[in-house]
This record gives sequence, C-alpha cells and structure tokens, in this order.
Amino acid sequence: MKVYYDDVFKGHETGPGHPENPRRLDYAVEGAREAGALFVSPRVREDVAQRLEAAHRRDYIKYVEDLCGLGALTELDGDTWVSPGTCAAALTAVSAVLDALDSREHSYVLARPPGHHAGKAGRALTAPTQGFCIFNTAAVGALYGEGVAVVDIDVHHGNGTQEILYDKDILYISTHQDPLTLYPGTGFPDEVGVGRGEGYNVNIPMPPGLGDDGFKRIFDEVVMPILRQYGPRALIVSLGWDAHREDPLADMGFTLNGYRYAIRSLLGLNVPIVFLLEGGYNYQVLREGSKLLVMEAAGLGYAPSEEQSSSDHRVWSRLSKILDEVKAVQSKHWRL
Repeated sequence: MKVYYDDVFKGHETGPGHPENPRRLDYAVEGAREAGALFVSPRVREDVAQRLEAAHRRDYIKYVEDLCGLGALTELDGDTWVSPGTCAAALTAVSAVLDALDSREHSYVLARPPGHHAGKAGRALTAPTQGFCIFNTAAVGALYGEGVAVVDIDVHHGNGTQEILYDKDILYISTHQDPLTLYPGTGFPDEVGVGRGEGYNVNIPMPPGLGDDGFKRIFDEVVMPILRQYGPRALIVSLGWDAHREDPLADMGFTLNGYRYAIRSLLGLNVPIVFLLEGGYNYQVLREGSKLLVMEAAGLGYAPSEEQSSSDHRVWSRLSKILDEVKAVQSKHWRL
C-alpha cells in the first residue's frame, strides 16, 4: 500500500487547543511506518484548479486563496481556520487523491485539512460550520475518476460530499452517528439523491453506543450488497477513526475490530481503494488504526488488542428499526 504524505500537510494551522491539529499526522504516520508502508511525497498537480472547480464554486476557491494570502491565522467560521500554509496543504491533498486514483493501487492519503464537510461554496446543506474542512477531496476524486464509488465511515455525515454528488449517478454511502445527536445534523435515510442521482445517495445513521456487532451488520445487510450491485471500478473511502469509543468528539462504541471488519469487507471487492484520512482525534487510535489499515491492505492481517464491543439490547433494537427504514427506502433502487 502506498501512503501519500508530506510535511506540507502540517502547514495547515488551526490554533491552540484545536482537535484537528498537525499532531494527528505524527501518530498516523508512525503507525503506517510501523506497518512497513511505502511512502510517496505528493506535489501540486497542474490540473488541480480544473479539478477543484468540478466540485466547488470558483468564488469559494478564490475566497480561500485570499484568506491564505493574509499571512495570519484567520477564522473561516467557528470551527474552521485558514493559515498561510492552508492552501498549499489543501491543494497537495487534492493532488494526492488524484495521483492515488491514477496509480490504480490501494493507497492511504494521510493529508489534512480534511474535506468531507466542504460543500460547493463552503458550508453545505444546513450545517452551521464547515467542520474543519476546506476542499472536498473525496468529491473531487469521485468526479475525476471513472466508475468511482465513495464510502464514508467517518462518524460525522459527509454533508459536503452529499451536496456535491447529490444529482449525479455516483454512489455515495455514508455510515454516521444519528444526525439528531451529532454535527452536522444531516444524513437521514430519505435523502436519496435527485435527478440522475436518485438512488445513488445512501445514508445509514447509527444510534450512539452502537458496538462492533452493529457495524458488521450494517456492512453485511446494506453497504456491501449495494456496492456489489453498483460494481465500482475504484473506491474512495472517507476514513474517519472517530467512531471509535475512545474518540472525544462522538459517542459511538466501536473498537478497531469493527474497523477491521469494514476494511476487510471493502478490500474484498478487489478494486483499487483510496483511503482518505478525515476525522479521528484520539492519537493512539490514529496510530493503531493506520497500522491496521496498511497491514490489512498488504494481506498481513492485524489483531487489535481490544476485545470486540457489543451493543446493548436497547441500541440493537434501535439499529434494527433504522435498518428497516433504510431498506424500505433503498429497496426502490437496490436489491436488499
């Protein structure tokens, strides 16, 4: 597995105490190195501006560039900051995704700022902020590639990715904590896409406290059946490690066992996969999760030290109702 990383990604500053900070990459890189990953240093591509404009409005891109040129840390919104190094980091991140897709190999893009909350003009749908994101790397990649599907397993709904792809026949599947309980407050089962995109948007909200057993059920009953029917030529995974039970910004109950099951399931499609680092704010989970990913992609296997987590009967019952709703909505478009 190739790991796309460069210190330019640490040039995106977010200010003291911000959870999305450069230190996150130190731990993720450490885990990938322990697993023996091959590191590649990406550079900004000549076509990056053209590719960005396929996903974002030109005035938004110009606005971000102007903020980068101010020479100081600047607040974009209550959660999201722009620093002098942000544009170089964000443009290199997009370039890394495009390079990874071109390579047709399994890849892990260890970049920041993250992207899946950034919509066409910044804030997406009804979200109050951009949720730490600048440019939507997953959406840019999906629009660039041919036959690409996007699977988002960050604990927060990828509202920006949904907004950008909503009217396109590009499959987007998101598993995320119940939007009634967590930012950005979007991602309900009945949001299925419009026009050409109808049926290609799949949201699976998860009840807080859900364990690894519930994540496995979601993949077995919804995620993998739809992916197999779609038949992607390549896959982009918005990978957030923040559904782990030790993450400080969410309320899920997963361990690395749940992530391993999801990653193994996706690798079983036997198509090139580009994993993009999105969220994840527990440093040790970032390190161990990155190690897990690289080892699984290499076919070496990884045994988490944690015991698999189980859902209590109340959470399990809630999940059953959610899956019934998801299947009722999506069975109009897929065999479930």
